[in-house]
Amino acid sequence: MRMLEDLLTPDDEPAGHSYANGEIRLASSFSVVAQRPDDGAGRGTPQGVGILVFQPVELLAGSDWLITCWHPRRVFQGPTKLKEQPPGDAEAVHRAVEKRWRHGQRGSPGDLGVSVMHELALTYAPAHRALYSWLGDWELSLYVEDDVDNHDQLPELWGLMAVLRNWLNPLNRPGLRADVDKAWLPVTNHKAVIKVDDRVDKALSSLAKLSETLRQSFGLLHLVETEEQRQHSEHMQRRLEIAAVVFLVPTLIVGFYGANTWVPGQGKHWGFWVMVGALVLLSLSALFAVLYFHRRSNEASMAETSARERRRSELLHSG
Repeated sequence: MRMLEDLLTPDDEPAGHSYANGEIRLASSFSVVAQRPDDGAGRGTPQGVGILVFQPVELLAGSDWLITCWHPRRVFQGPTKLKEQPPGDAEAVHRAVEKRWRHGQRGSPGDLGVSVMHELALTYAPAHRALYSWLGDWELSLYVEDDVDNHDQLPELWGLMAVLRNWLNPLNRPGLRADVDKAWLPVTNHKAVIKVDDRVDKALSSLAKLSETLRQSFGLLHLVETEEQRQHSEHMQRRLEIAAVVFLVPTLIVGFYGANTWVPGQGKHWGFWVMVGALVLLSLSALFAVLYFHRRSNEASMAETSARERRRSELLHSG
């Protein structure tokens, strides 16, 4: 039967179907867990953006029966699916649904399926909060580390946000809050449907805010990269200035003495030593002048670095 094939076939993203004029419906839902490489690292320590592990769940409900199918979990790093893992343990979800079913208002098998979807939806808020936390730690790392070597983390975080949003969008059905017949499953308890929809809406709203914050972070990253390029260019320019001084002054003096005009000491032995003395004196004077200006520039840079370190310390203590 087609409905069983749809139930047993995992979708790339949640999708639903209806059969027998809507009397039988297939709902695709999921749970999601955010995992990070090193959750024990201290606040402000640069870390790689973690992964999202999705657990797809298909629910097929009729008038007096409900079937669920837990598909292999999918692991995403950024927008890329890294691998699939065996289905997770559904025991905790079953216990929570059973407890709510015993102590709450009972209903149709579709209502039981919505109760399962509610338990799955409880994982959405921790997931998008984890994304916010990863972004916060990344931003803090800009003020803690002088060399930012995690420029690729923002695109990965954006990819995870986009994947989570794409999985949530099919659950956000238009008109569902006003018309119970538009629910994912054939139900009688409209309030339970609205509760699940509330969690989906809140997750999508938080992801929309996260996308705006990420755009600002991309601008911040661009400024950091521009500053690093500027400092590298200044460092190279200082080297060139010193090299120019070392060669320019001697070249000028030697060229002056090589001119076809009279110069002091021309044809005399002491004239050679005057030229050598001028080479040494003027070259050292020019070199010391360049080094002096570089030292003043370095002192200003160190003062700025000291102020930045003080701001880092205040930021870390306030965190």
